[in-house]
Amino acid sequence: MEFVRPLEPILIIDDVKEIRDYLNQILTELGYEDILESVDFSSAKPVIDEKSPNVIFLDVDLPDSDGTDILEFINLTYPQAHVVMCSGHNSFENVQNTWELGAKGFIAKPFNAKKVDTVMKRLELID
Repeated sequence: MEFVRPLEPILIIDDVKEIRDYLNQILTELGYEDILESVDFSSAKPVIDEKSPNVIFLDVDLPDSDGTDILEFINLTYPQAHVVMCSGHNSFENVQNTWELGAKGFIAKPFNAKKVDTVMKRLELID
């Protein structure tokens, strides 16, 4: 399969180590190799500046900022990045809000390999 645009590097921003590890494992099993991790937005911003990730998995609830504020900032500052919001609070309003703010995907926690694969395949088709 030929990608419309490369999806790597991929950045995972989540304050829970187990979530980062599990998502990293799933992405690795799906064949992705260039996976970066950050625990909060303060540590993620220099990574985004330096590595220009094409996909960012962003937790809605971070200790140093609200994920939706970060989403808006990333969309304005790094428009090439596809942001996939991740949350354990998957109410209709929460999901709709992230789409309206420009997220390219939403994964409800707990996620699994099938959900992650579906989102990544969808991202491959975005120009």
